[in-house]
Amino acid sequence: MNLKKLTCVGCDNPAYMFEYGTDQPVCYGMWTTWGCYYTKEMIEYDRKYYFQTEGKNRMEYNAMPLDTKERKKTVKHIEELQKSEYQEISWIPHEELLKWHDEKLKTQVRILEQVKGTGT
Repeated sequence: MNLKKLTCVGCDNPAYMFEYGTDQPVCYGMWTTWGCYYTKEMIEYDRKYYFQTEGKNRMEYNAMPLDTKERKKTVKHIEELQKSEYQEISWIPHEELLKWHDEKLKTQVRILEQVKGTGT
């Protein structure tokens, strides 16, 4: 399937990829959980200069990027939470998690920890 011909389900801009587990194409901003307004260039600039106090595209963004060790630890934590909270059919494969950006990994951890906290 050619993604160049597809449009994002949120903003009608060109689609970046399919959201895992759905057949809905999403743009880069939606995929990284920033929102449809943000382009890849805007997001990469803010990530590179996360320490700036002015001139960023998303002023409230101040999270430091994960280093290699933190990424591995986060992916492992997600996999452990999935095993305890989700049925196997719902697990996101390891290979897919490795492709995700830092923000998406952090969001997934928050979602899984909320699920664990509610006991559902």
